[in-house]
Amino acid sequence: MSNNHGFNKLYNDYEGCEDCKSFSKFRVSSCPNVPTQEEAVQFIPAYGSIYNVAGGNPTIDPNVNFDTVGPSSGTTPSTIDDSITVNSQGVYTVTFTIELRASSGGISNNIIFRLSINGTPLATKQIEYQTFVTAANIEVDLVSRTDQLALNQGDVIRVAIVSSTGVITYDNAALVVTKVA
Repeated sequence: MSNNHGFNKLYNDYEGCEDCKSFSKFRVSSCPNVPTQEEAVQFIPAYGSIYNVAGGNPTIDPNVNFDTVGPSSGTTPSTIDDSITVNSQGVYTVTFTIELRASSGGISNNIIFRLSINGTPLATKQIEYQTFVTAANIEVDLVSRTDQLALNQGDVIRVAIVSSTGVITYDNAALVVTKVA
């Protein structure tokens, strides 16, 4: 009885690529440098972005206002409803960045942003910004958050403004969605 478990084709008999001959003396399957049918399925990238260059006032709109569409493929970014819709199911990295300007002497300024999926703000996916600005000063800060989320085809992503107190405005906001799996 043989112990070769059916792997009896020596590498010298294999007429595949040269690299395959150096892997082992026995040919177990086809050359590992050639993708199998399962490996040949390619990942199709999906991404999209929207930006705010002009600025916004959090007391006017319940969502961050975006005025510029960036590059996209496999998503539908929209400045009309300030959102990005994903066109395929998968795991996505969602990054939100915004520059905040707080002023007003002697009072506390506070704003809370939450990532929103299909109109529902996610309490665990938020940025809270708070500052106390003294008289005649302006404080400018950049805040950002990145999350990985399992999203379904058709999910609509927005950034909701949950609350705002004091005198805060924003500009240079960006919402970027990238499919990673």
